[in-house]
Amino acid sequence: MTVKHATFTLERVYPLPPERVFAAWADPAAKAGWFTVPGGRHSLDFRVGGREVTTGPSDDGKRMVFDARYEEIAENERIVYSGTLSANDVLATVSVTTVLLEAADGGTRLTLVEQGTFLDGLEEPSWREQGTATWLDALGTALSAL
Repeated sequence: MTVKHATFTLERVYPLPPERVFAAWADPAAKAGWFTVPGGRHSLDFRVGGREVTTGPSDDGKRMVFDARYEEIAENERIVYSGTLSANDVLATVSVTTVLLEAADGGTRLTLVEQGTFLDGLEEPSWREQGTATWLDALGTALSAL
């Protein structure tokens, strides 16, 4: 049994005000459009104490489940959630994520910091960072369509 701990930070600048970027996280239909994987399902109760559950297949056919709880929400400024990721009902990671939104350069600077515990080699920190970067890029694509 192995345990790895890792923290990563990702930044993006989107050409819309913080209110619009925040809304893309808070609205269930909007978030499903950029966060859900093909063939997956998504539910979102965006409030402190609310849950978000995303399920879907991995590239190697495993059933993946991301289950998050919103710990703190400061409208248009900050989102903090804790979450678990399981593969075929086996816990792979436990993490705490902070999303900061700041007005910058006529748009929004988003800074995401994730602190994770990665269990038994079921997920590597680099995989999580790459996957998170991919969905932040998908958020940018969704925002550009507005």
